[in-house]
Amino acid sequence: MERRDFLWLLGGLTLGCSTGPSGDPDAASGAPSGDGSTTAPSDAAPDACVVGTVTMHDTYAQALYLDGSYGPLTGTITTQMVSAGAAVTLAFWHGHGGVDHRFTLEPAHLARLRAGEKVTLGTTTVDGHAHTLFIDPRDERYRVPGAPDVAVPLDHCT
Repeated sequence: MERRDFLWLLGGLTLGCSTGPSGDPDAASGAPSGDGSTTAPSDAAPDACVVGTVTMHDTYAQALYLDGSYGPLTGTITTQMVSAGAAVTLAFWHGHGGVDHRFTLEPAHLARLRAGEKVTLGTTTVDGHAHTLFIDPRDERYRVPGAPDVAVPLDHCT
């Protein structure tokens, strides 16, 4: 495991559970089990939610050239965008004749970013060509200068 992966898991992810009513006070509170992990009660409501946060910061997307080399940084992906989870379209670093290449982060991309995964996607076609870029939420090289760490909510309900 790489150092950044370890730090992401260790420092960024906290989980808590919300459970349904239970006669067992330890189960209702999500009390630690004998091995130190938290257990949910066996009679938890089927629509129970796991709520937590992950620490993130605003980050740039990285443009890729066809030969595999890196182009300019492009677009600022904010923690607010990632937290909201709604599709967002951004301008790429350049356009042609006043028409910008654009790229869209769909809710599935934003969920993957919250999970700490690198996302690769393409731009719109302008002047007969498109570009590829990636967003890596864990690589500090892409942190927007001065961007603070922010706790981004993780809400997963079943």
